[in-house]
Amino acid sequence: MLFVLRAIRTFLAVQSHNAWRTMASTSSSSKPAIGILSIGDMGVGVARLLRHHEYPVLTVGAGRSQHTLDRIKSAQITALETDEDLVAESDIILSIVPPRDAFATGQRAYEACRSQTAAKRRQERPNASQNLTYIDMNAISPRTTKTIGALFGQIAPSSTGNHAIDGSSISNGGDSQQHIGVDFLDGGIIGGPPALREDKTWKRPSIVISGPRHSEILSSELIDILNIKLIADTIGSASALKSCFASLNKGMVALSILAFTTAHSAGVLPSLQEHLKEFNPGALAAAQRGLTTMPPKAYRWVDEMREINQTFVDEGGFDPSVLLTDTEHAERHANGVFEGVADIYKLIADDTVLGEEKTEYRKRGRDVEDVVQCVSEGIAAKKRKIAGEEWRGNWV
Repeated sequence: MLFVLRAIRTFLAVQSHNAWRTMASTSSSSKPAIGILSIGDMGVGVARLLRHHEYPVLTVGAGRSQHTLDRIKSAQITALETDEDLVAESDIILSIVPPRDAFATGQRAYEACRSQTAAKRRQERPNASQNLTYIDMNAISPRTTKTIGALFGQIAPSSTGNHAIDGSSISNGGDSQQHIGVDFLDGGIIGGPPALREDKTWKRPSIVISGPRHSEILSSELIDILNIKLIADTIGSASALKSCFASLNKGMVALSILAFTTAHSAGVLPSLQEHLKEFNPGALAAAQRGLTTMPPKAYRWVDEMREINQTFVDEGGFDPSVLLTDTEHAERHANGVFEGVADIYKLIADDTVLGEEKTEYRKRGRDVEDVVQCVSEGIAAKKRKIAGEEWRGNWV
Protein backbone atom coordinates (compact mmCIF):
# COMPACT_ATOMS: atom_id res chain seq x y z
CA MET A 1 0.00 0.00 0.00
CA LEU A 2 2.82 2.39 0.89
CA PHE A 3 4.50 1.62 -2.44
CA VAL A 4 1.29 2.47 -4.30
CA LEU A 5 0.91 5.78 -2.45
CA ARG A 6 4.50 6.73 -3.26
CA ALA A 7 3.97 5.83 -6.92
CA ILE A 8 0.83 7.98 -7.07
CA ARG A 9 2.66 10.88 -5.44
CA THR A 10 5.53 10.59 -7.93
CA PHE A 11 3.09 10.46 -10.84
CA LEU A 12 1.27 13.58 -9.62
CA ALA A 13 4.56 15.44 -9.13
CA VAL A 14 5.62 14.61 -12.68
CA GLN A 15 2.24 15.67 -14.04
CA SER A 16 2.46 18.95 -12.08
CA HIS A 17 5.96 19.53 -13.42
CA ASN A 18 4.84 18.83 -16.99
CA ALA A 19 1.85 21.13 -16.60
CA TRP A 20 4.18 23.89 -15.39
CA ARG A 21 6.47 23.31 -18.36
CA THR A 22 3.50 23.55 -20.75
CA MET A 23 2.28 26.76 -19.10
CA ALA A 24 5.77 28.28 -19.19
CA SER A 25 6.31 27.39 -22.85
CA THR A 26 3.00 29.00 -23.87
CA SER A 27 3.63 32.18 -21.88
CA SER A 28 5.66 35.08 -23.21
CA SER A 29 9.17 33.79 -23.82
CA SER A 30 10.60 37.22 -23.09
CA LYS A 31 9.48 37.16 -19.46
CA PRO A 32 11.86 35.42 -17.04
CA ALA A 33 10.46 33.03 -14.44
CA ILE A 34 10.77 34.57 -10.97
CA GLY A 35 11.22 32.36 -7.92
CA ILE A 36 10.38 33.84 -4.52
CA LEU A 37 11.51 32.59 -1.14
CA SER A 38 9.34 33.00 0.79
CA ILE A 39 5.69 34.00 0.58
CA GLY A 40 5.28 36.30 3.58
CA ASP A 41 3.55 39.68 3.51
CA MET A 42 6.19 41.25 1.27
CA GLY A 43 6.77 38.13 -0.83
CA VAL A 44 3.11 37.71 -1.70
CA GLY A 45 2.82 41.42 -2.54
CA VAL A 46 5.76 41.22 -4.94
CA ALA A 47 4.32 38.01 -6.42
CA ARG A 48 0.94 39.62 -7.09
CA LEU A 49 2.62 42.60 -8.76
CA LEU A 50 4.61 40.27 -11.01
CA ARG A 51 1.61 38.07 -11.83
CA HIS A 52 -0.39 41.19 -12.69
CA HIS A 53 2.21 41.82 -15.39
CA GLU A 54 2.07 38.16 -16.53
CA TYR A 55 5.41 37.03 -15.14
CA PRO A 56 5.61 33.35 -14.12
CA VAL A 57 6.14 33.25 -10.34
CA LEU A 58 7.35 30.12 -8.54
CA THR A 59 8.04 29.08 -4.96
CA VAL A 60 8.60 25.95 -2.90
CA GLY A 61 5.33 24.81 -1.35
CA ALA A 62 6.47 21.62 0.39
CA GLY A 63 6.51 21.87 4.17
CA ARG A 64 4.76 25.24 4.27
CA SER A 65 1.84 26.01 6.59
CA GLN A 66 -1.73 25.96 5.34
CA HIS A 67 -1.79 29.75 5.79
CA THR A 68 1.15 30.10 3.38
CA LEU A 69 -0.30 27.57 0.93
CA ASP A 70 -3.53 29.61 0.84
CA ARG A 71 -1.47 32.70 0.05
CA ILE A 72 0.34 30.87 -2.73
CA LYS A 73 -2.96 29.78 -4.28
CA SER A 74 -4.62 33.19 -3.97
CA ALA A 75 -1.66 34.91 -5.67
CA GLN A 76 -1.59 32.36 -8.53
CA ILE A 77 1.96 31.28 -7.70
CA THR A 78 3.21 27.91 -8.96
CA ALA A 79 4.18 25.75 -5.97
CA LEU A 80 7.10 23.39 -6.62
CA GLU A 81 8.20 20.47 -4.48
CA THR A 82 11.90 21.11 -3.89
CA ASP A 83 14.68 23.71 -3.95
CA GLU A 84 16.16 21.80 -6.90
CA ASP A 85 12.91 22.35 -8.81
CA LEU A 86 13.08 26.06 -8.03
CA VAL A 87 16.66 26.66 -9.22
CA ALA A 88 16.02 24.56 -12.33
CA GLU A 89 12.85 26.41 -13.35
CA SER A 90 13.63 29.99 -12.25
CA ASP A 91 15.66 32.62 -14.07
CA ILE A 92 15.73 34.94 -11.05
CA ILE A 93 15.27 34.08 -7.37
CA LEU A 94 14.26 36.78 -4.89
CA SER A 95 15.11 35.97 -1.27
CA ILE A 96 12.54 37.78 0.91
CA VAL A 97 12.68 36.11 4.33
CA PRO A 98 13.06 37.21 7.97
CA PRO A 99 16.65 38.45 8.52
CA ARG A 100 17.43 35.49 10.77
CA ASP A 101 16.77 33.14 7.82
CA ALA A 102 18.71 35.02 5.12
CA PHE A 103 21.94 33.01 5.32
CA ALA A 104 20.19 29.64 5.62
CA THR A 105 18.05 30.48 2.58
CA GLY A 106 21.18 31.36 0.60
CA GLN A 107 22.73 28.06 1.64
CA ARG A 108 19.63 26.18 0.46
CA ALA A 109 19.84 27.81 -2.95
CA TYR A 110 23.60 27.19 -3.19
CA GLU A 111 23.21 23.48 -2.39
CA ALA A 112 20.35 23.15 -4.89
CA CYS A 113 22.48 24.78 -7.59
CA ARG A 114 25.09 22.06 -7.07
CA SER A 115 22.55 19.36 -7.95
CA GLN A 116 23.45 17.70 -11.25
CA THR A 117 19.79 16.80 -11.78
CA ALA A 118 18.75 20.43 -11.37
CA ALA A 119 21.51 21.58 -13.73
CA LYS A 120 20.43 19.07 -16.39
CA ARG A 121 16.78 20.10 -16.10
CA ARG A 122 17.75 23.74 -16.42
CA GLN A 123 19.73 23.04 -19.60
CA GLU A 124 16.68 21.34 -21.09
CA ARG A 125 14.46 24.38 -20.51
CA PRO A 126 13.72 26.46 -23.62
CA ASN A 127 14.89 30.08 -23.29
CA ALA A 128 16.44 29.52 -19.88
CA SER A 129 18.91 32.25 -18.83
CA GLN A 130 22.55 31.21 -18.89
CA ASN A 131 23.00 31.84 -15.16
CA LEU A 132 20.51 31.90 -12.34
CA THR A 133 20.30 35.37 -10.74
CA TYR A 134 19.98 35.29 -6.93
CA ILE A 135 18.97 38.60 -5.33
CA ASP A 136 19.16 38.81 -1.56
CA MET A 137 16.49 41.40 -0.70
CA ASN A 138 16.57 40.90 3.06
CA ALA A 139 17.04 43.46 5.83
CA ILE A 140 20.61 42.46 6.67
CA SER A 141 23.98 44.16 7.13
CA PRO A 142 26.55 44.47 4.35
CA ARG A 143 28.69 41.96 6.29
CA THR A 144 25.97 39.31 6.19
CA THR A 145 25.22 40.07 2.54
CA LYS A 146 28.88 39.59 1.59
CA THR A 147 28.94 36.31 3.50
CA ILE A 148 25.96 35.05 1.48
CA GLY A 149 27.57 36.32 -1.74
CA ALA A 150 30.68 34.31 -0.87
CA LEU A 151 28.59 31.14 -1.01
CA PHE A 152 28.09 31.71 -4.71
CA GLY A 153 31.71 32.68 -5.29
CA GLN A 154 30.86 36.27 -6.18
CA ILE A 155 33.10 37.85 -3.52
CA ALA A 156 35.67 36.79 -0.95
CA PRO A 157 34.10 35.73 2.34
CA SER A 158 34.31 38.16 5.26
CA SER A 159 36.93 37.12 7.79
CA THR A 160 34.73 38.54 10.55
CA GLY A 161 31.42 37.19 9.29
CA ASN A 162 28.81 35.66 11.57
CA HIS A 163 28.56 32.48 9.48
CA ALA A 164 31.35 30.03 8.85
CA ILE A 165 32.13 29.19 5.22
CA ASP A 166 34.53 26.42 4.41
CA GLY A 167 36.72 26.53 1.32
CA SER A 168 34.55 24.10 -0.61
CA SER A 169 31.60 26.46 -0.38
CA ILE A 170 33.27 29.53 -1.80
CA SER A 171 33.72 28.63 -5.44
CA ASN A 172 30.87 28.21 -7.88
CA GLY A 173 33.29 27.06 -10.56
CA GLY A 174 33.78 23.61 -11.98
CA ASP A 175 32.04 21.88 -14.83
CA SER A 176 29.14 24.06 -16.02
CA GLN A 177 27.38 20.86 -17.06
CA GLN A 178 27.18 19.77 -13.41
CA HIS A 179 26.35 22.97 -11.57
CA ILE A 180 24.12 25.98 -12.10
CA GLY A 181 26.04 29.24 -12.42
CA VAL A 182 24.79 32.08 -10.23
CA ASP A 183 24.92 35.87 -10.51
CA PHE A 184 24.49 37.30 -7.01
CA LEU A 185 23.04 40.75 -6.36
CA ASP A 186 22.56 42.73 -3.15
CA GLY A 187 19.07 44.13 -2.61
CA GLY A 188 16.85 45.88 -0.13
CA ILE A 189 13.16 46.82 0.06
CA ILE A 190 12.21 50.27 1.33
CA GLY A 191 8.49 50.69 1.94
CA GLY A 192 5.50 48.42 2.40
CA PRO A 193 4.37 45.47 0.24
CA PRO A 194 3.02 46.18 -3.27
CA ALA A 195 -0.74 46.60 -3.32
CA LEU A 196 -3.29 47.26 -6.04
CA ARG A 197 -5.17 50.51 -5.42
CA GLU A 198 -8.85 51.06 -6.17
CA ASP A 199 -7.92 53.00 -9.30
CA LYS A 200 -6.01 49.88 -10.53
CA THR A 201 -2.59 51.48 -10.11
CA TRP A 202 0.02 49.84 -7.91
CA LYS A 203 1.47 51.17 -4.67
CA ARG A 204 5.07 49.92 -4.77
CA PRO A 205 8.07 50.02 -2.46
CA SER A 206 11.48 51.08 -3.71
CA ILE A 207 13.71 48.08 -4.37
CA VAL A 208 17.36 49.10 -4.21
CA ILE A 209 19.92 46.88 -5.96
CA SER A 210 23.72 46.87 -6.06
CA GLY A 211 26.34 44.50 -7.43
CA PRO A 212 28.42 43.78 -10.51
CA ARG A 213 26.69 43.71 -13.91
CA HIS A 214 23.31 44.57 -12.39
CA SER A 215 22.27 46.65 -15.40
CA GLU A 216 23.09 43.75 -17.73
CA ILE A 217 21.30 41.10 -15.68
CA LEU A 218 17.96 42.86 -15.10
CA SER A 219 15.71 43.91 -17.98
CA SER A 220 14.45 47.49 -18.22
CA GLU A 221 10.86 46.18 -18.05
CA LEU A 222 11.46 44.32 -14.79
CA ILE A 223 13.31 47.31 -13.34
CA ASP A 224 10.31 49.49 -14.13
CA ILE A 225 7.67 47.06 -12.83
CA LEU A 226 9.41 46.42 -9.51
CA ASN A 227 10.45 50.07 -9.10
CA ILE A 228 14.11 49.04 -8.86
CA LYS A 229 16.80 51.65 -8.15
CA LEU A 230 20.29 50.58 -9.26
CA ILE A 231 22.60 52.36 -6.81
CA ALA A 232 26.12 50.90 -7.07
CA ASP A 233 28.32 48.17 -8.55
CA THR A 234 29.39 46.84 -5.15
CA ILE A 235 27.88 44.11 -2.98
CA GLY A 236 26.84 45.66 0.34
CA SER A 237 25.78 49.12 -0.83
CA ALA A 238 22.08 48.29 -1.10
CA SER A 239 22.11 46.60 2.32
CA ALA A 240 23.81 49.64 3.87
CA LEU A 241 21.18 51.98 2.43
CA LYS A 242 18.34 49.75 3.63
CA SER A 243 19.82 49.58 7.15
CA CYS A 244 20.26 53.34 7.42
CA PHE A 245 16.72 54.02 6.19
CA ALA A 246 15.13 51.37 8.43
CA SER A 247 17.01 52.63 11.50
CA LEU A 248 15.20 55.97 11.27
CA ASN A 249 11.76 54.46 10.68
CA LYS A 250 11.84 51.47 13.04
CA GLY A 251 14.03 53.25 15.55
CA MET A 252 11.28 55.88 15.79
CA VAL A 253 8.70 53.16 16.41
CA ALA A 254 10.86 51.73 19.22
CA LEU A 255 11.15 55.18 20.83
CA SER A 256 7.38 55.52 20.50
CA ILE A 257 6.88 52.22 22.32
CA LEU A 258 9.06 53.47 25.18
CA ALA A 259 7.55 56.97 25.34
CA PHE A 260 3.87 56.08 24.89
CA THR A 261 3.96 53.05 27.21
CA THR A 262 5.75 55.02 29.93
CA ALA A 263 3.29 57.92 29.52
CA HIS A 264 0.40 55.41 29.81
CA SER A 265 1.86 53.90 33.00
CA ALA A 266 2.43 57.37 34.46
CA GLY A 267 -1.13 58.44 33.61
CA VAL A 268 -0.09 61.19 31.19
CA LEU A 269 -0.67 59.59 27.76
CA PRO A 270 -3.51 61.98 26.76
CA SER A 271 -1.34 64.95 27.73
CA LEU A 272 1.60 63.59 25.69
CA GLN A 273 -0.67 63.19 22.67
CA GLU A 274 -2.07 66.71 23.16
CA HIS A 275 1.38 68.29 23.28
CA LEU A 276 2.62 66.32 20.29
CA LYS A 277 -0.46 67.43 18.35
CA GLU A 278 0.31 71.07 19.17
CA PHE A 279 4.10 71.12 18.86
CA ASN A 280 5.04 68.13 16.65
CA PRO A 281 2.03 66.79 14.74
CA GLY A 282 4.26 64.95 12.26
CA ALA A 283 5.85 62.93 15.07
CA LEU A 284 2.42 62.15 16.53
CA ALA A 285 1.12 60.85 13.20
CA ALA A 286 4.26 58.76 12.61
CA ALA A 287 4.16 57.33 16.14
CA GLN A 288 0.49 56.40 15.96
CA ARG A 289 0.90 54.77 12.55
CA GLY A 290 4.06 52.94 13.61
CA LEU A 291 2.65 51.63 16.89
CA THR A 292 -0.49 50.18 15.34
CA THR A 293 1.19 48.56 12.31
CA MET A 294 4.17 47.17 14.24
CA PRO A 295 2.72 44.14 16.14
CA PRO A 296 2.68 41.52 13.32
CA LYS A 297 6.20 42.53 12.26
CA ALA A 298 7.93 42.71 15.66
CA TYR A 299 9.41 39.21 15.46
CA ARG A 300 11.06 40.04 12.12
CA TRP A 301 12.46 43.29 13.43
CA VAL A 302 14.44 41.68 16.27
CA ASP A 303 17.17 40.38 14.00
CA GLU A 304 16.84 43.32 11.63
CA MET A 305 17.79 45.68 14.48
CA ARG A 306 20.84 43.52 15.19
CA GLU A 307 21.82 43.68 11.52
CA ILE A 308 21.39 47.47 11.60
CA ASN A 309 23.61 47.59 14.66
CA GLN A 310 26.24 45.56 12.78
CA THR A 311 26.00 48.01 9.89
CA PHE A 312 26.61 50.96 12.20
CA VAL A 313 29.63 49.20 13.71
CA ASP A 314 31.18 47.99 10.43
CA GLU A 315 30.31 50.83 8.07
CA GLY A 316 29.89 53.77 10.44
CA GLY A 317 32.55 52.92 13.03
CA PHE A 318 30.18 53.15 16.00
CA ASP A 319 31.66 50.24 17.96
CA PRO A 320 31.77 50.10 21.79
CA SER A 321 35.38 51.29 21.91
CA VAL A 322 34.23 54.59 20.37
CA LEU A 323 30.94 54.97 22.24
CA LEU A 324 32.37 54.22 25.72
CA THR A 325 35.36 55.44 27.68
CA ASP A 326 37.88 52.88 28.93
CA THR A 327 36.43 53.05 32.46
CA GLU A 328 32.87 52.57 31.26
CA HIS A 329 33.95 49.72 28.99
CA ALA A 330 35.55 47.96 31.92
CA GLU A 331 32.47 48.35 34.07
CA ARG A 332 29.83 47.24 31.59
CA HIS A 333 29.55 45.53 28.24
CA ALA A 334 27.73 47.29 25.41
CA ASN A 335 27.08 45.91 21.95
CA GLY A 336 25.62 49.08 20.46
CA VAL A 337 22.50 51.21 20.49
CA PHE A 338 20.38 49.03 18.21
CA GLU A 339 21.02 45.89 20.25
CA GLY A 340 18.82 47.64 22.82
CA VAL A 341 16.23 48.39 20.15
CA ALA A 342 16.27 44.69 19.22
CA ASP A 343 15.49 43.86 22.87
CA ILE A 344 12.41 46.11 22.72
CA TYR A 345 11.00 44.24 19.73
CA LYS A 346 11.92 40.90 21.30
CA LEU A 347 9.85 41.90 24.34
CA ILE A 348 6.89 42.70 22.06
CA ALA A 349 7.23 39.44 20.10
CA ASP A 350 7.91 37.06 22.99
CA ASP A 351 6.24 38.57 26.06
CA THR A 352 3.06 40.34 24.91
CA VAL A 353 -0.10 39.23 23.14
CA LEU A 354 0.88 41.56 20.30
CA GLY A 355 3.44 38.96 19.24
CA GLU A 356 0.58 36.65 18.23
CA GLU A 357 -0.85 39.07 15.67
CA LYS A 358 -1.02 38.22 11.95
CA THR A 359 -1.35 40.91 9.29
CA GLU A 360 -4.54 39.48 7.79
CA TYR A 361 -6.16 38.70 11.16
CA ARG A 362 -5.67 41.65 13.53
CA LYS A 363 -7.28 41.45 16.97
CA ARG A 364 -5.14 43.45 19.39
CA GLY A 365 -3.12 46.64 19.06
CA ARG A 366 -5.31 48.26 16.44
CA ASP A 367 -5.20 51.60 18.28
CA VAL A 368 -2.45 53.27 20.31
CA GLU A 369 -4.20 52.84 23.65
CA ASP A 370 -4.51 49.08 23.19
CA VAL A 371 -0.88 48.78 22.05
CA VAL A 372 0.48 50.43 25.19
CA GLN A 373 -1.98 48.51 27.38
CA CYS A 374 -0.72 45.22 25.92
CA VAL A 375 2.90 46.26 26.37
CA SER A 376 2.29 47.33 29.98
CA GLU A 377 0.58 44.02 30.77
CA GLY A 378 3.41 42.10 29.11
CA ILE A 379 6.04 43.93 31.17
CA ALA A 380 4.14 43.32 34.40
CA ALA A 381 3.70 39.60 33.59
CA LYS A 382 7.38 39.21 32.75
CA LYS A 383 8.44 40.93 35.99
CA ARG A 384 6.20 38.56 37.97
CA LYS A 385 7.72 35.62 36.14
CA ILE A 386 11.27 36.82 36.82
CA ALA A 387 10.45 37.41 40.50
CA GLY A 388 8.99 33.91 40.78
CA GLU A 389 12.06 32.34 39.13
CA GLU A 390 14.38 34.27 41.46
CA TRP A 391 12.39 33.13 44.51
CA ARG A 392 12.55 29.47 43.47
CA GLY A 393 16.25 29.86 42.79
CA ASN A 394 16.83 31.08 46.33
CA TRP A 395 14.67 28.63 48.20
CA VAL A 396 14.31 25.43 46.26
